[in-house]
Amino acid sequence: MNVTCICFHEDQTLTIVQECTRFSFLRDRYQPFSALNVTLHTAAVLKRTFRVQFFLNHVLLHDGLVRDALCSREEGQFLTEIRSRGYCSVLTKNQLVPGIHSNVTLRSLMETYHLPNITYQDAVQPISYLFVRDNASMWDSVIAYNYKLNGGFPYVRVPNLLCVMPQTGTKTVTVPQSAVISTSDGICTAEILSRIDMADPAGEYGTFTRSYPLADSLGIVRVRQILFDRQFAYAPQDALKYRLSLSSRRFHSRAVTYAGWLGEDLEDRVCADGQTARVSRIDIRGDANGIVTEDTFYYDDFCNVP
Repeated sequence: MNVTCICFHEDQTLTIVQECTRFSFLRDRYQPFSALNVTLHTAAVLKRTFRVQFFLNHVLLHDGLVRDALCSREEGQFLTEIRSRGYCSVLTKNQLVPGIHSNVTLRSLMETYHLPNITYQDAVQPISYLFVRDNASMWDSVIAYNYKLNGGFPYVRVPNLLCVMPQTGTKTVTVPQSAVISTSDGICTAEILSRIDMADPAGEYGTFTRSYPLADSLGIVRVRQILFDRQFAYAPQDALKYRLSLSSRRFHSRAVTYAGWLGEDLEDRVCADGQTARVSRIDIRGDANGIVTEDTFYYDDFCNVP
């Protein structure tokens, strides 16, 4: 495996390790961070590590905070196990001041706090206002901003690039058929709603309602009653459409598992097993037997929309 791991220590020193026993890396279209689990061979006990960078084939695949690390000694060798999440994970832990924020851009959101090692798409158009609920995370606010901006859902590319605009590149990563190990096709209906009824500003129900044809076609009856959503005060039907779309995330998926890794990132166009789509989930695993990648393609209201 062509792997390099840089461990940053509390005393401002670092250790570069290239002896990797195994690793797993996961990035999903609907979570704001990558997750890395890695086991390293080290010459001695590592100093306390707070940050880790992980390179695969000389590409910085992951840069994040260490959630926990454990160093053990087995048969005279030191093994260090590290679990880490990408820096964008802090978006789920920070909160904005509740209330109405006017003339909001992604920059104004991201400059609320100094968030190190995170970049984002700049020069994105503002929206007129954003309503921040009590106890809402920054990630919740970015999701609402993105939907009001262009009807989309935010995602994070390697290593910590926050995106709210769709990828438009035409380059296609092609997986050779000879490298394909397996394929799969699935659906997920666990969260799909069939109808949402929303009260008006006075708290009366009956004015705003929306059904989801997808749920009807599947014979699913799940009705939700919600209070008036101030996030969409000037477009109440968008509040309903937004929630129905959220409920059907990952509805249909296809996946391909192949030997190696070809450098694709979230929302890159990938051609595999005779089909081309933008990748929604990347799961890369490596050990003494080599590297295996599973690319998953979601088909829902946010991913691979016809």
